[in-house]
Amino acid sequence: MGGKRKTGQRRSGNPSLREGAAGTVTVPRQAVEPGITLLKEGRVDVNLSTGVSLPGVMFDFAKGFPAERERDVRDGWGYGIELPAVLDLLGLIQDGQADPAQARELLLRAARELYVPFEAYTFEDEGDLEGRCRQDPHNCPVCRAHRGWFEGELNAADELWARYVKPEAYPFIAGRSGLHEVTCSVVRREMPQAYARPAGEAYMSELRRYAHSVDPHSGDSDLEYDRGYPHWKAMTAAETRAWMAEHTGPKGGRSYKTCRRCAPTP
Repeated sequence: MGGKRKTGQRRSGNPSLREGAAGTVTVPRQAVEPGITLLKEGRVDVNLSTGVSLPGVMFDFAKGFPAERERDVRDGWGYGIELPAVLDLLGLIQDGQADPAQARELLLRAARELYVPFEAYTFEDEGDLEGRCRQDPHNCPVCRAHRGWFEGELNAADELWARYVKPEAYPFIAGRSGLHEVTCSVVRREMPQAYARPAGEAYMSELRRYAHSVDPHSGDSDLEYDRGYPHWKAMTAAETRAWMAEHTGPKGGRSYKTCRRCAPTP
């Protein structure tokens, strides 16, 4: 955090709101649209319809879940907000420069906008999350958070399939059971008979299935054990020789098996 800044007088958490005599709240009109603006590291600009802005209000999450005020996580349970900003907001309300109902609505909106960045959904019941997702799949926070990861998995599957269907260019393939020729019967049992990248409702269904049930931070591909997706990599002869070298130790020990049935020889 660095050392403390030395100043000649104590200032409030929002200097733009505290100018002039001590204890006096003077708020200049600002050309801002009412609403909130997400910044980095849990900071939010809170813009009121009166033209007042509380810039860079600091929020955090999961520092505490007081049982006395338990409610839905989406409604603020588990969130924290810096006290100086709260005091400034109360001062604005007291002076008639902020509407209490709008102030409450904007703070709740900030909590809901921070729901995904803070990964607050990980503190909710998975059954409840999936039920909400089925009701409104296009606005599911869990699916939104994992969409980029899922797209990456699909891109990898597309590349694997594009190689697999060109055995003349990629005649060898490596998978969990070792190295094979791409036409080997073992490979045909492990790889899908047909594959097409999911789209439309099928895409949303697959995204929900993986986002709500598979750990995206695991070491293996999350499609690794799904027979509906290609998961073995077909290679050229040169790529196969390089792969074999990478999986062979300095003393000649191999960390892979070679299929006895098809006996690949790149």
